[in-house]
Amino acid sequence: MFNKVIKGEFQSIPRQALRLKEMHNAKITNINCCGLKIIIYPGVFDTSYDSELMAKSIEIKRSENFLEIGCGSGIVSIILGRKAQSGVGVDINNQAVENSKENARIFKIKNVTFFKSDVFANVKGKYNVIASNPPYTKHDVKDDIDKMFWDPQNKMKRKFFKGAGKFLKPKGHLYFGWANFADIDVDLPFKLARENGFKLVKVFSKTHPRNRFKLFVLEFNRK
Repeated sequence: MFNKVIKGEFQSIPRQALRLKEMHNAKITNINCCGLKIIIYPGVFDTSYDSELMAKSIEIKRSENFLEIGCGSGIVSIILGRKAQSGVGVDINNQAVENSKENARIFKIKNVTFFKSDVFANVKGKYNVIASNPPYTKHDVKDDIDKMFWDPQNKMKRKFFKGAGKFLKPKGHLYFGWANFADIDVDLPFKLARENGFKLVKVFSKTHPRNRFKLFVLEFNRK
């Protein structure tokens, strides 16, 4: 069974710092992701290969519901909303929540609700699928925009695995985005999953076409 990510050579913090500087001064843009042209608000993660991998990896039935923690632009929730009965997307960043709502309106997605929440803080109900593409890198932040890439003391990731069991249906699935950056603890999600009663059942991966790292989606079930 696959249970380990091999650490790569890519140092994430310098590149992330540059991108965050750009995002703090960004304007509204349009990008293509998963075959859809979506709007990206200033200060919102500019959806990329990791979002595409997440959207393609998640299996969900028409009768099921989902929760996305860290919805960003809303692209993953929009794609899942086309397949599922209903869904919820949350983000700690107000701009991301509004961005998700606008993209959902454009694509006429009416079965997905978006609102602000620090991980599970404002979430209610139980879900067949809970997904998160978290900030991979442990690093201090100055504001909520920084949190799209950086997670002080890995608090967000710890909250995710600690709280997921309360909101996941008995036979539900967790989908967790990850990478093999040289400057992160690549074993962290495996350790947090074990500590909180989850087992790895499947791994999806993709090599970034321009940089020296791999992206992953880790699927977990209850033990």
